[in-house]
Amino acid sequence: MERKHIPETENRLTILYALRRLGPATGMQLLQFLVELDLMNYFTLQLSLSDLKEQGQLTAVSHPLGDLLTLTQQGEYAIESFAHHIPLSRRQLMDTKAPLWRERFRTEQLAPADSFTLQDGRVCLRLRLLEGHASLLDILITLPRNAPPTFLEKRWRVAAQAVYDAVTLQLSQGFEPGAAPDLPASAAMEQTGSQEWTLSLVDSTEHPTLTLLLPLADEALARHCAARWPEQCEALRSHILQELNNSVNE
Repeated sequence: MERKHIPETENRLTILYALRRLGPATGMQLLQFLVELDLMNYFTLQLSLSDLKEQGQLTAVSHPLGDLLTLTQQGEYAIESFAHHIPLSRRQLMDTKAPLWRERFRTEQLAPADSFTLQDGRVCLRLRLLEGHASLLDILITLPRNAPPTFLEKRWRVAAQAVYDAVTLQLSQGFEPGAAPDLPASAAMEQTGSQEWTLSLVDSTEHPTLTLLLPLADEALARHCAARWPEQCEALRSHILQELNNSVNE
């Protein structure tokens, strides 16, 4: 029989235990995990998170998907010392379910996506692929009017790696290190680190429907990719939408 009252201390320890099993997670991800396992509701989670932050047992690290909640040293000490105050059945449930959720959350964090509505009513998707906190690819793409943005946002994490591979393969094809072609009007390049150049590409300078930011480790490679962009941008736009639609059916 389920207990009618769960002590506040146990709720806070449950959050710490869950984050230790899941790794860094957004508040929404943590809520999904705890609600799915019937361990906590939204209001209890929010109150407990505030207490844990005030006590210095949790910290929030900025991330495009939302702040990632992470255990501090104090939080690690608390769960090491007092995990036994969480009933064994609850700990075992989290131990069993956490690995699949952890993998799902890492994928979401590496491939964040969101959307916004343009003045003419069309919807634009922003699709990113990250490695840690570094960006590998950043895409803005205007959708056909009948495309479901929320559904495609969720599918981006399935398609992200394939899209990145296609973009880098198509744009780098035929690269020769000694060449340094001029940049077309649809491309711009900026040195963003001692060993990194960020390429900014648009399919149209007046009415862009595809914008792509691609960090590269070599100036000559960045110039080569920029030179290939005008002839490849339409094919890449079609490929991105195809990969998203293919992912819908997986």
